[in-house]
Amino acid sequence: MKFKLRRSDIILILGFWFIGCALLGTVGYFILSPSFTPQSTTDKTIIAPQATVTVTFTQVTAKSMQAAAQPKLSQWATDAQLFAVTATWETATLNSVGEPTYWTYRYYSPSHKRFFFITVGADGSVMGTIHGEHIYRAPYPLPVADWRVDSPEAINIWLNYGGAALITATPNIQVVAQLQVSEPNAPPLWTVAGYNKNTKMYHTVFINAHTGKVTKITSSLQRQ
Repeated sequence: MKFKLRRSDIILILGFWFIGCALLGTVGYFILSPSFTPQSTTDKTIIAPQATVTVTFTQVTAKSMQAAAQPKLSQWATDAQLFAVTATWETATLNSVGEPTYWTYRYYSPSHKRFFFITVGADGSVMGTIHGEHIYRAPYPLPVADWRVDSPEAINIWLNYGGAALITATPNIQVVAQLQVSEPNAPPLWTVAGYNKNTKMYHTVFINAHTGKVTKITSSLQRQ
C-alpha cells in the first residue's frame, strides 16, 4: 500500500526517526559503555526494597496507547508483529517521570521484510514511518499475552530499586523505558534506565514484564 506524504509529514517522520535513534543510542551507551565497570547484580542477590515512591501518572501508558497504533498498522501489513516499545523523559524529576509522553511501537512484517515505527502522542496523535531498508533477520516478537507489567509499574520499580536515588541526586536527567524480548522464548523485558549526560551517572533496572521481578541492575551509583 502506498502512502502519500506531504512535506510537513516528511519533516515529522525524520524528527521521530532521529529521536528513536537517539534513544536507542543512549540506552546502549550507559548499559554497555566500556568507560564504566558497572556494579551489577542478578536475581539471586536482589532484595526487594520497601516501596517509598509511587508513580502518579497511570492513565497514558505503554499499553493504553498501543490501541491507537492499530488502525495505521492494519493499513500497512496484516502480518506485522510488535517487537519493541520505547519512551523517553528528557528532563525527568521525581514529580515528572512517567508523565504522558510519546510512545513508539516498533513492528516487523515478515512479508514486507521491513520495520514500521508508529509513534503515539499523549493526545492520541499517530505518526507512522516505514524503514527504508529490507531486514532479512527478524527480531524476536514481543508476546503481548505475556506482557502484564505496564509502564507505570515498570517505572515505579525502577524508582524503588535505586532510580529515585539517582534522580534525587541529579534531577532533570534522561529516563528511557524500553520493552522487548532479548532472546528466543524469553518473556518480555522492561529496561528502565536513567542517565545524567553531564556527570555520566546512570542506573538501569531490568524487569520481567510478565512477573514484575527484577532480574538485573547495572549502576554507577555504588562507584560514587
